[in-house]
Formats: sequence, structure tokens, C-alpha cells
Amino acid sequence: MSTPSVTPGPFVPSRFLKRQLYAVGVGTAVTLSAFVVWPPLTAWLLTTDFLPHSFCYLGNHRLVWTNVVADSLIAFAYLTISVTLGYLGYKGRRDIPFHWMFLAFGLFILACGGTHLMELITIWIPVYIVSALVKLFTAAVSLTTAAVLPFTVPHAFELVRQARTSERVTANLRASEERKEALLREVHHRVKNNLAVICSLFYLQSTHTKDEHTADIFRDMENRVHSMALVHERLYGSENLARIDFAEYALTLAKDIFSSQGSLSVPVRLKTELEPVIMGVDLAVPCGLILNELISNALKHGFPNSADGEINLTLRSGPDGQCTLRVMDSGVGIPTDLEPNTSKSLGLRLVRSLTQQIRGTFELVNTNPGTSARLQFRADHHAG
Repeated sequence: MSTPSVTPGPFVPSRFLKRQLYAVGVGTAVTLSAFVVWPPLTAWLLTTDFLPHSFCYLGNHRLVWTNVVADSLIAFAYLTISVTLGYLGYKGRRDIPFHWMFLAFGLFILACGGTHLMELITIWIPVYIVSALVKLFTAAVSLTTAAVLPFTVPHAFELVRQARTSERVTANLRASEERKEALLREVHHRVKNNLAVICSLFYLQSTHTKDEHTADIFRDMENRVHSMALVHERLYGSENLARIDFAEYALTLAKDIFSSQGSLSVPVRLKTELEPVIMGVDLAVPCGLILNELISNALKHGFPNSADGEINLTLRSGPDGQCTLRVMDSGVGIPTDLEPNTSKSLGLRLVRSLTQQIRGTFELVNTNPGTSARLQFRADHHAG
């Protein structure tokens, strides 16, 4: 969800303001040059032929120390504020509109703190010429800041107006996003319900079919549709409506397949080692169908005559986005005359087709005992 950016209009200083800034810069440069070229100037500025300011307070200690404490606190506060404004203006020079105003205010407040500091010094050391120059500098900075500030007021109001507009647009976008999310959640819910109805139809048809081979076909189709319905059920119940954790989905699907095969009385145990893998619908559905075929085939063909055994389901994710889904069983293994890459079995043909769809690789090998089916794919090739 994107929000409109707030962009202030350009600030164009007036000719008077440019001259004022130029005068302050030239005056500062001339002053510093004078101290370098003419050293006696320093002695003149620091002359102490006057009476200390404490004489004006009649030597009253309470009055003196009241002014000392007050000027000290004010100078410290001004220094802290000016450093904070200067740091904020420097750090936010690319993000804060009119960041130079923070620098200008920082200099202004620093100059005001300097006047209070000189008031503190002249209580005992009568360097009134330096104090006067500090006040003169403070006056120049104050006038410059006062001249700059009015030009920024229209831009400040424009920023406030744009911020309010942006806030309203953001609220509308958020409301629209919530409506879309509710609609998408309802879509997943209805797709899941429709697929559940199809599963029920396959189940009913399998119970009314006298031919056992045909009934098996209907049960296989029921399991395949159920694997797709489970994806939408997971999405409907998750916070992210576009992506699911395939590890949780695979565990639920495997348990459902074992439960549906309970009528075969196959004493096979399920062991899992699943790492979290987040993926979108376009990848979860074909991977779920492949997993359904692999587990179903292992239960049907790997353990004849109700043989005991186990099926290991593992899911691993590498740092480069490469994922490995493996189904291993301790059954009788695949027939010697079966070629997985060319077999016309519907299940293996479906697995090969779906593997190509997700741009993965699949291999099925004997492990003596049992069979190992491994699917490799990249989860980051599919945007959720």
C-alpha cells in the first residue's frame, strides 16, 4: 500500500535576504581576519578598565548568585538546544523540508546563549567590549532569522495541507485494502467449500461403484482435490492471504492421507522432519499434489499384505532458496521393470508434469529396503 509523498515547494530567498546573508558572511570573515592581521585588537577587546558588573548589584551576594545561577542555566539550556537543532538539521538534510531552518534557529539560540554567558563573565571580569560585540552578533543573527522565517510560513502551511491530504488518502487506501482482504478471504473460503463439495461427490461415487478399480480412481481424485482444498483452507485461516507455511500444510496433508487410508488397515508409521518454508498458492498447490501422489503411492504399493513399516517425510530449505521435499518408505521398493521417467502411470505422469511446472527436479530410486522420492525446487522463483 503506497501513500502520496509530501513535497514542499521550492524556497526562493528575496534579494534583501540574500544581501543580508552576504553581509553576515562578509562581516564574520572581516572580523576574523582583523584578529589575525592586527593582534592589538584582541588586547583592546579584552580591556578591563571598567568596573565589574557586581558593583551594579552593590555587592549583594544573593542578587549576584541569583543572576549567576539563572544565566548559567539559560546558557546551558541554549547550548543544548542549539546542538540538538544543529544535529537534527544536519541528519535530516535529505528528509526534512527546510532543514536549514534548524541550523538557522540553532545559530540564533547559540548566539542568545552567548549573551547570557557574557552576562555571567562580566559580573567579575569587565570585558564589556566583547560583550557588546557578542550582542551585536546576536542581533545580526536574530534579524536574519526573523527575515527568513516569514518566507517559510506559506510553505509550512502547504506542508500541513499536504500532510492532511496524505492522511485522508492513506485512510482511504487502508479501508480499501481491508475490503480487498475480506473479499480475498471470502474467495478462499468459497473455493475451499466448492472443492469440498467435489470431494464429497467423488466419495459418494466411489461408494456407489461396484468395480473396485473404478472406486480406487474416484478415491484418488478425491485425495487430489482435497490437497488443493487444503491450501485454500490454510490461506483462509492465515494472516497472510497470499502465502502459507508449507511445512504445516504438508504435515496436515500427510495425516489426512493416512487417515483416509485407515480402511486398508496398513500399520505404517509417519515420521516427519519439516523446516518452515513460506510459499504462495502457485507453488503450494502443485507441491501438495505431488506430495499427495508420493505418500498415497507409498501406502498403496510399498506395503503389500498389511506389512509393517514407516514413511519419513522431510522438508529442508537452503539459504539460496533451494528446497528439498523427500518421501522415504521402508517398503518393498519399486519394481525393477518400472522406469520413473517414462512410466505411463497416471500418478508418475502427474508428478513429472507438476515438477516441470514448478521448474524443479524429481527422482525416484530404490534404497534397499524401500523407496526414496525426492523433489527439489526453488521457493523464491514463485511470488506469493
